[in-house]
Amino acid sequence: MKKLSIIPLCCILITGIIIPSCRTVRTLKAEKVRPMGAGRLYSNVTSNYLPYNTLSIKFDVSVSFDDQSHSLSGTLRIRKDSLIWISITPALGIEAVRMQFTSDSIMFMNRLKNEYFINSYDYFENKFQTEISFKDLQCIFTDEVFLYSESDEENNEKFNNDNSERDFRKTFIASTDSNMYVLKTHRKHKIKKYLKKNKTSDLIVETLKIASEIFKVSEVSINDFSEKRTLVINYSDFIDVNLKVVPSTIHIVMDAPEKHFDAEIKYNKITVDSDVSFPFKITDKYKRIN
Repeated sequence: MKKLSIIPLCCILITGIIIPSCRTVRTLKAEKVRPMGAGRLYSNVTSNYLPYNTLSIKFDVSVSFDDQSHSLSGTLRIRKDSLIWISITPALGIEAVRMQFTSDSIMFMNRLKNEYFINSYDYFENKFQTEISFKDLQCIFTDEVFLYSESDEENNEKFNNDNSERDFRKTFIASTDSNMYVLKTHRKHKIKKYLKKNKTSDLIVETLKIASEIFKVSEVSINDFSEKRTLVINYSDFIDVNLKVVPSTIHIVMDAPEKHFDAEIKYNKITVDSDVSFPFKITDKYKRIN
């Protein structure tokens, strides 16, 4: 079971179409929804994913972490299922940080100090007590469903191949909350039972709230009861892109004992399937750090 921790700053930061800054934001209705099975609901969500081979996104981000606040700009590029590339520019148009994530490694380049490191995804577990994968990062940036628990992924392996509601229900239970659909990894009575008996060592509950009108995830919350840690990701300001709907604002809040992380990412320009590059060359002047 994965342990939830403060995600480091470097990880928090959709056929040829560009969305300008003055795009139209969707207004969502607040009508009460009827219940829907978990498998059908999941299929409706996945069918509304934005299809892409590459993405290039200009963004601004405001970050608050350990009593420090930063306002940054940057570029996010994704080659689907293989590569995530991020460039951060704090001020004056000077690139400070460049990051690259592949399926099995993370690379970080400090261009101001001529330093770099290369590591596996075990780095996150060893240093930050959290397991995070390339797939998790890609899903967070593109508002796709990700399963935080390893057991959840195992239970849903068949579902992800054949869209079987029966297999999906091994992990998520569907319900409604006013105008939202809800998918949750544990039933309420099981959570109450664990809490009552104080047996929360393996209790991590993931909840997805889905906007009924557009079948997009509007909120992901992960509650690690044993470590008293929570992660909440809110998606808002939905815009139309290539006949699909995507969020242009992502708000991430993480709380842990004596720790608080808050980041709001605003997508300013989204380019789909353009000819983009992913430059990441480490020259001899760079010193490797741990």
